[in-house]
Amino acid sequence: MNENIKKISWLLLLLAAVFSCREDLPQLGVAPTEADAAFTFKASTNSKNILVFSNASSAFVKKWDLGNGKTEEGNEVTGTYPVKGTYTVKLTVFTSGGSVTSTQQVVIENTDINLLDIPVYNLLTGGATKPAGKTWVIDATRDGHFGVGPNPSDATLGDVPNYYSANANDKVGTGLYDDEFTFSLTNFAFTQKTNGDVYLNSKYAADFPGSFDNLGDKTAPFTAPTNLTWTIPDPSSETKLLTISLGGFVGYYSGSRTYKIVSLSENELILRSVDAKDPLLAWYQRFIPKGYVPPLPTPAFSTLPISFETSKAPFVGFEGASYDVVNNPFSTGLNTSAKVGKYEKGTQQSFAGLQTNFETKFDFSTKTTFQLKVYSPVAGRALLKLETADNSATAIEVFAEMTEINKWQTLSFNFPNTKSNTYNRISLFFDFDKNNGGTFYFDDIDLKSVPSAFSLDALTAGSSKTWKLKTGVGSFGVGPAKGTDTYYPNGKDISGERPCLWNDEYIFKTGGVYQYDSKGDVFGEAYLGITPDGCQPESALGANAKAWGSGTHTFAYDAAAQTITVTGTGAFIVLPKAKNGSEYSSGPPTANASVKYEILNYTKVGTTETLTLTLETKKGDFWTFVLTNN
Repeated sequence: MNENIKKISWLLLLLAAVFSCREDLPQLGVAPTEADAAFTFKASTNSKNILVFSNASSAFVKKWDLGNGKTEEGNEVTGTYPVKGTYTVKLTVFTSGGSVTSTQQVVIENTDINLLDIPVYNLLTGGATKPAGKTWVIDATRDGHFGVGPNPSDATLGDVPNYYSANANDKVGTGLYDDEFTFSLTNFAFTQKTNGDVYLNSKYAADFPGSFDNLGDKTAPFTAPTNLTWTIPDPSSETKLLTISLGGFVGYYSGSRTYKIVSLSENELILRSVDAKDPLLAWYQRFIPKGYVPPLPTPAFSTLPISFETSKAPFVGFEGASYDVVNNPFSTGLNTSAKVGKYEKGTQQSFAGLQTNFETKFDFSTKTTFQLKVYSPVAGRALLKLETADNSATAIEVFAEMTEINKWQTLSFNFPNTKSNTYNRISLFFDFDKNNGGTFYFDDIDLKSVPSAFSLDALTAGSSKTWKLKTGVGSFGVGPAKGTDTYYPNGKDISGERPCLWNDEYIFKTGGVYQYDSKGDVFGEAYLGITPDGCQPESALGANAKAWGSGTHTFAYDAAAQTITVTGTGAFIVLPKAKNGSEYSSGPPTANASVKYEILNYTKVGTTETLTLTLETKKGDFWTFVLTNN
């Protein structure tokens, strides 16, 4: 009981203390009136689009909403309005008696582009210094300028066209690459110059009368309307959206006029748009300013031949030498290429040179000579050094003489009997001995089969020589140019599929005697009276095709024209149906006919000889056969 009495006593004391400390609550002042929130404004001395707002009341807090996305506080504030239009300005004042708000509409008559100093605007349009705007075009000459990816984007990869990405110039002739898009700060104008046609997704063909199939999608006649505009509603946001007014679009049409700006810099603009009829797809386009020449890409390794036209081969300078790729300053004579390598050499070191690595090691089985073009300010020796990137083999050095001054010439560096699949680096040194220094230009580096002198003796060995098809890729085929097999077999080694072709012998003897020996079998096809296609005994040849079997004919070698002509009923080299100007579709062969073959190349490495023959069977179809001595 005593404990309860104590608790009650403490509670009474606490309540007494609280009530004894209470003060009277303050009284509210007089409520502000609309007049307290009234404000005036006037143009600044710098621009009619910069306004100064004032309020003279005694309110202790004055908060302004300037209607342009900005808020301020104070008796006098300044608002900037770069773009013409009507803006609602609001002032709220606070006193001890409460708050009151007033609004006024401000009309801006004209856009002042000098006030649009916003980074994204400046990069897109060229800024206030370019009132006519900045013109962008598709970055056609570089890979990845156009493509498609998922929507939403892959969380790991980000905004990239990972479903399909176009290679350089993949869409030539579609109407995409000659389009121009000009963005201006002046009235936010957008000009779409189509040059008569545009490229669009096939799903939207009905929206473009006259559209037709072209490289996987559609090309359509189209002239964009005038008075188009562009907007970026929130240029300060992390995700910036670019919208073109109704009737216009940028580049490839996929149903959308709104584009996410993936990236924007002085010389590159990447846009992403969601396909309006397939929201699971997003289309990407990369643009560059009209007239801008993008830098050449630098691959990880060099690849032969090196021409500098489409990429910057990764040469590295050492001992003071420097390297770059430049426009050909002397586009005359042997070299009219647009781009060449530039090699700057001082006078300090003979071994001031350039080197580059190759991913694939060199094959010297048939090609033994490095050739390049050089433009030198001095006469002297050039050195090409074969090395391995891992220093696993002894380097080989070969010199060539630079005899022409201030003139393009071809240098040859021969590496006979060099081991294949060993070396994967070359180093170059110009004016190695005298070391005068200066600027050298070089171009068109390649490993070649430099033709040896071909003669009748080379064909017949002075009495008789047997030739056979060379085993390997490119020894038998047809393509759109001499020495190609693009049509068939397109880079495939078919010697294992057609062994009866690779055992055939073509024998040339003095006195103009030519013999064909099938070794008892032929590759049968319908025109030979054999079906299905395949190796068959020579006896399987149809009655009308017997003349294409083993036999003796004549030949003639024309040294001036570099041709070999075989004559006789059924005379041929390698392929019976191939003749000048056409092909046989059935037998018999024309009686006592001739077939002329052009000698495309001849090389001799040690005792091994290689003879490349070609003939045009019909316009644009060239058969090529590579023979080797037996």
